[in-house]
Amino acid sequence: MTKKTESKTDLQYLSIDLLDFDPTNPRFGGLMDRKSQEHIQQELMEEPYYATELVDSFLKNGFIDYEPIVVKKNADRYLVIEGNRRLAAIREILAYPDKYQGKTDDLKHIPALVFPDKPDDQQKNEMRIYLGVRHLIGFREWPSLSKARFLDRLSQDEGGLDRVIQELRITKTQARRFLVPYRLLRIAHIEISKGDDFWTLGEALSRSGIKTFLQLEVDDSLKIVSYNKQRLAQLLNCIYGPKKSNGERNAAAKVVTDTRDLSRLARVLDSEKASSALFSGKSLEEAEIQVDTREESLNRLAKVRKDIAILVQKLTKGSNNPETHNLVQSHKQFDNAVKNFISKEHP
Repeated sequence: MTKKTESKTDLQYLSIDLLDFDPTNPRFGGLMDRKSQEHIQQELMEEPYYATELVDSFLKNGFIDYEPIVVKKNADRYLVIEGNRRLAAIREILAYPDKYQGKTDDLKHIPALVFPDKPDDQQKNEMRIYLGVRHLIGFREWPSLSKARFLDRLSQDEGGLDRVIQELRITKTQARRFLVPYRLLRIAHIEISKGDDFWTLGEALSRSGIKTFLQLEVDDSLKIVSYNKQRLAQLLNCIYGPKKSNGERNAAAKVVTDTRDLSRLARVLDSEKASSALFSGKSLEEAEIQVDTREESLNRLAKVRKDIAILVQKLTKGSNNPETHNLVQSHKQFDNAVKNFISKEHP
């Protein structure tokens, strides 16, 4: 007698023993392909997934029924599409009953939204929308790079990006922040390591000066038409630091230390003179002087004047040696000259 195949989406309570991690989950970014369930369990408990953070909550509150995991039927077992971190935390608790004390009774069978192993078009659409809304809009646990991979995969299906934008009710600008940096890195065959912040690149590419510098062209479906690969490498060095001999980035040598620096970097890269200064070894502030308006340079000079006065006063206080006296006198002349120069420029 042929076993009846489940064909509808249903909410069920499933045994933990019947659940499997999904190695192809976009969150993993391909890192878990062909890895064992035991290996994935170990990885999920550590950086950057930190399923350990969920353990205390489960022990205190148990499993919250109105937040089911999402699974797909896979023969006699179930593949976890959404909820891999929660499954890892529960398995950790159940594997060490002497170590973890709390509300563990409801962890052996947990609620799951079950999709059939061969969902029809409507079910595929429901699954896509459900996961898309959680991952792209309100699901804080996913890193930006994983969200970008997920959105890129969704946009490959029938209807493309326009359908995804309509279904998930996101704007094209929101989609651009994920897809353009992801597709740019992919077409350039460049990988972002664990420690690098993918979102910083997305923020950078929203600045017109940086897009101009990269000679970046994108079509209506947000696919990369053209770019300058050498300049992309220079941009990544600015954002993440240059590569060391072992392939890792030297974060201590990066130009951008805060996302607020991106607008300054965009101004510099949009100027041939300023960008040449930057790539010759000048600091971002030094290079930025090349694109200052006269007014901005005067304001910068006024600030430097104040800073020098404070430093000279601090370093010479209480000292009567000849070098100190010479410095104080020279500073007075310099300070008066700068003051007079600025006052003439700002009568």
